[in-house]
Amino acid sequence: MLNCAVDIVQGSGQMSDVNQPIGVSSAVTVETLMRLDFTDVVMIPDSESARLFDAVRSCDALNVISPTREGEGIAIAAGLWVGGRKPLVVIQNTGLMEAGDALRGCGIGPHIPLRLMVGWRGYPGAQAGRLPVDSAHPYTEPLLDAWNVPHWHLMTDDDLHTIGLMDDTASASSLPAAVLTGWSFR
Repeated sequence: MLNCAVDIVQGSGQMSDVNQPIGVSSAVTVETLMRLDFTDVVMIPDSESARLFDAVRSCDALNVISPTREGEGIAIAAGLWVGGRKPLVVIQNTGLMEAGDALRGCGIGPHIPLRLMVGWRGYPGAQAGRLPVDSAHPYTEPLLDAWNVPHWHLMTDDDLHTIGLMDDTASASSLPAAVLTGWSFR
């Protein structure tokens, strides 16, 4: 890794049905962001993205910005892009819901290729069949669909290529694109 002091974290020992660690490696995610030439990460960390936040903060080549609200983060990312930077916005799905007007006004309307990494709150419980299902879970993909924001699932290390798909799609369309993360980073 270039300019990054990120330790590979082995995770909590949880494994999926196919003997693969649950979640995505924070260190490999940071490597992917570096390879794709991201310059900034605008992020409000939560319990699922805390390890990613730590990994990003330890990388000198990525500028970390922590806004107070998700809508503010969208606006900051749009401004960074206008200034010639390449930011990634990392927020939870509930924050995406809060930031809807900013996404419309700072991304969709003006055709700014915002790249979003959205934590899918409620995903693990819904997959396990736990009731009640977090009310944010069922609205996440329909909301992105309603805004015509293309999105991919980033659930394991095997899905890290979806960050590149999201990046390429945002660049080609000059519109927002997203990846959804359903498990905690490890």
